[in-house]
Amino acid sequence: MDRFLNIMMAMDAKNGMGINNTLPWKLNEDERWFLSISTTTKDPLKRNAVIIGRLTYESFCKYLTKKSIKANYEQSHLDAVRSFDEAVRMARGFLDDPEKGIESVFVLGGVQPYEQAMASDLVHRIYLTRIFAEYSCDTYWSNLNLSQFRRIQRSKDEILAELDDQIIEENGVTYQFQVYEFDGKQ
Repeated sequence: MDRFLNIMMAMDAKNGMGINNTLPWKLNEDERWFLSISTTTKDPLKRNAVIIGRLTYESFCKYLTKKSIKANYEQSHLDAVRSFDEAVRMARGFLDDPEKGIESVFVLGGVQPYEQAMASDLVHRIYLTRIFAEYSCDTYWSNLNLSQFRRIQRSKDEILAELDDQIIEENGVTYQFQVYEFDGKQ
């Protein structure tokens, strides 16, 4: 099976990702990057599918409601599954069925879906917000291995590609949007 999953995540300098099922930082430009990349399609008649763990989904719904941006994430097409493998099979089916109108599939968290995606050998790209600071976190992806991925500069026609690798400072926090693509080398 070809690599069709895209991981979208943010982590601090020690690979911390969250605390109490929320992000430990508030970065508006990161929020814009996350929402734009995970919801925008090249074909306006298509949309993206997401794979998200239950706890992350619950906190994500609270976040979307607070921000009044639920329209970008249609819950009318919500399919609950019992395993990551089942979610992958369903997402692959959506991609293969032109009537479903799915352009890309994003894994949006938490750590367990991220780890399962990497173990599946189906990840094409990783969109990483690397935060150059340490936060108090209770959720880490300590064994993230990017050795089979290379950092890329996306083509200028891709959404927000001009921000790739730019150092951004916001609210006293320095961070960078990094994009990795599978290249098979170790």
